[in-house]
Amino acid sequence: MKTLQKIQLISMLLFFCGLTIGCAKEKYIAKPLDAEQISAKILNKNLSDDGFKAYLAKQGYAVSEWPIQQWGLDELTYAALYFNPKLDVAKAQLALANTSIITANQRQNPTLGATSARSNRANGDISPWSYGLDVSIPVVTNNKREIQVEEAERLRDAAQLSVAEIAWQLRSQIAKDLMAYHENIAAQQALSQELNTHASIINMLEKRVELGLLATTALNDAKLSRQKTEIASNLLSSQLVAIRGNLATDTGLNLEQLNTVSIKPIQIDAVLNQESTLLNTPEQLKILQQNALLNRLDIRRSLAKYAAAEAKIKLEVAKQTPDIALTPGYLFEFGDRIWSLGFSSLINLLNKNQTLIAEATNLREIEGAQFEALQTNIIGELNLAYANYQSSLQQMHQTQLQLNFQANQQQNLQNQFDKGLIDRLVLTQNKLFYLTSEQQLLRLQFNCLKAAIHIEDLMQRPLFDASKNDELYPLLGLKP
Repeated sequence: MKTLQKIQLISMLLFFCGLTIGCAKEKYIAKPLDAEQISAKILNKNLSDDGFKAYLAKQGYAVSEWPIQQWGLDELTYAALYFNPKLDVAKAQLALANTSIITANQRQNPTLGATSARSNRANGDISPWSYGLDVSIPVVTNNKREIQVEEAERLRDAAQLSVAEIAWQLRSQIAKDLMAYHENIAAQQALSQELNTHASIINMLEKRVELGLLATTALNDAKLSRQKTEIASNLLSSQLVAIRGNLATDTGLNLEQLNTVSIKPIQIDAVLNQESTLLNTPEQLKILQQNALLNRLDIRRSLAKYAAAEAKIKLEVAKQTPDIALTPGYLFEFGDRIWSLGFSSLINLLNKNQTLIAEATNLREIEGAQFEALQTNIIGELNLAYANYQSSLQQMHQTQLQLNFQANQQQNLQNQFDKGLIDRLVLTQNKLFYLTSEQQLLRLQFNCLKAAIHIEDLMQRPLFDASKNDELYPLLGLKP
């Protein structure tokens, strides 16, 4: 009999130990960071990468379009979405949020307990041995698990919008980089024309000085003016290197790789006309405000966080109803076999969760206040941006009228020159004034273009739907 009891006791202990050990299924897998490997990965990013080609194919680019001859905003944005590590961080946070939903939906594991004892049989027990086994089964009340899932889902929505917001920020920054690039190139071309005109003027002045027809003062002034233009041109050349560096950083590529890319040129007049037709209408400001309030990713993310705060309050309210635990068990006590069913629950006498409910309510109020402040700021910034665009557009039109007048003057001087009424120096000097006015108009044109980009950035939505933006929209969290 004693041997049988010992066997039963040992069997129960072995079963308990085996059950405990058998619960572990996942194994730890080490994943140390290798700085050299990461550095090599960064340096070896290449637009000719097969993975990137496959990625572009998924976005609607045909194989016949590869290699891409000219890279514009859409193509460089896709490069950033593929190569820039900022998006990887946001996606990792989204993966964590998705895992949190699974965690919130998990049921609590039951608790297994075992006891063993031996008496001296002073009371004449049938057996000196006592051993028992009990299981504690938690029962979650008041739909707490469902509410936890709801809160995790709203936080997942916020994380998903954060991914889209990072994608938009990459697109927006690349748009600004490209605009700075185009403005720099256009300014260099304008200064190149000015330098050629300076050279012609200096050449004519030198000949007059040699013939004694002119003092050297005018020649020195012309050379000084040319020197200032050369300094400005050299400054633009150095700034172009920095602009390309910024573009490389934002796309996630190294500068050497980006320098192999041919940037698609901008059609300034066509873009200005398109933007002016869209933005320069009486009702357009209201449409822009509506688009901003409905589509801005940070507003939608704020709404998701507010919904999560709502779920948090529901959870704390639900916690006023305590969970219970059912504890069935079996006990062999000194020869007697006893079955039992226990019940336990927290008694909310001293603390009925009012503090945590109040804390969650305050959190909801904070989210609501932040949402209202965000909307107010966006409306104010959009009104200011729209006013700046209108002002830039008006200045551009006024300068265009002045330039047209100067062009007529230049044509009149050309006619006089053709008739021999004026010399080439007067004609060329007037051309220099005209080129200076052209540069002023160019600056105002790019001010309009940059003002439109700022409006687009405030809405977090493209002003115009490019041919492939239907594929880009899901990545940015937008609806086509």
